Amino acid sequence: MKTGEKIQVVVIIFFCVVLDIVLHMVTSPYSTMPDNPNLSFVANILGIEITASLWALSAFSVVAFVFWRIRDAIPKEGVSKGLRYGTAIALLWFLAMLEGVSLFGNPLIKEIIVGLSDAIPVFLMGVLLGLVKPEKGSGTTSVELSPKQKTKTIVLFTVIFLVGRYIAYSLGVIKSGSKTMPIQTFAWTLLMGIAIGTAFMLLGTKRKGKSVQHRAWEFGFLTFGLNWAVFLVFMPLVFSGYIVDVLLRMVIDSTLVTVASYLTIIAREDLLKVGPGTYKNATEQR
Repeated sequence: MKTGEKIQVVVIIFFCVVLDIVLHMVTSPYSTMPDNPNLSFVANILGIEITASLWALSAFSVVAFVFWRIRDAIPKEGVSKGLRYGTAIALLWFLAMLEGVSLFGNPLIKEIIVGLSDAIPVFLMGVLLGLVKPEKGSGTTSVELSPKQKTKTIVLFTVIFLVGRYIAYSLGVIKSGSKTMPIQTFAWTLLMGIAIGTAFMLLGTKRKGKSVQHRAWEFGFLTFGLNWAVFLVFMPLVFSGYIVDVLLRMVIDSTLVTVASYLTIIAREDLLKVGPGTYKNATEQR
């Protein structure tokens, strides 16, 4: 990356961080912050506002870093790459916020508004990053999947995430509202699985010189994992008593997504070998 491009990326990150902070200030009446929170060591020293601002700066920086690492693997060309990336991460972050409904009993409308305060800036950042040195070629083989193949992909991710999460819920490995708010917990877990499958289809997986295992790991622990981790880390950064739970969520969820990615890529290998120009004929032969 050239110096000029680095400057553009830094400006974009700072602009979107400021937008995120402003939106949270505007939506502060809808904040789900408890009246007497048990603050973390960091928040006690720096204060909630500064700690939250530092989180935003680090989180958006990681989001930008991941985009630059996987940019060539994202389908389409130019700004469309940023649009796909911004949509995927905004969807993941927005739904992640909604887990507070089943975990803490927070009102849905409040979680939606606060969630949008993060989702909008991260979506915009993805689009703006796509404008920095837009490329005509993606460097990856794109296969247009049929509606049936797309449905299978989403179902596979949803089932694996749903089953894996419920095993963790039942074993008490991570906190959940599966007993106190079973309907809300099931609905959130289902929607989250659908969102992850959708993100996988939006961002694709790099083909050239990469094994199936590497591509699965790349999506599960890099693309999904890092973006998921930087969002979840907000809780232990601001509040006390969440470190172990959040770390387990990061590992469990990233592992589940990696497994789903691996199985999906294996199922699509024949399509990648056939190529986009003959996919239609291949499906007709089946």
